[in-house]
Amino acid sequence: MLRRRWRQPVKITIEPEELARRYQDGASLEDLGVLCQCSGMRIRAILAALGVEIRPRGFNPGGNRSNKFLRR
Repeated sequence: MLRRRWRQPVKITIEPEELARRYQDGASLEDLGVLCQCSGMRIRAILAALGVEIRPRGFNPGGNRSNKFLRR
């Protein structure tokens, strides 16, 4: 049986409310993950706990800006 390694808790230096504001302004989960040095899934969990509505994948909030999911 494989042993799971215990990971250190992530210390996020940005307040969760600031993350929510940046996400609502159009930043992606991955961009916020890079900013906080953690995964986008961790950011998604933080935002979901705050009650922020998560955008569907490929959503383009700016309307005229390109989206990395649409470019593929």
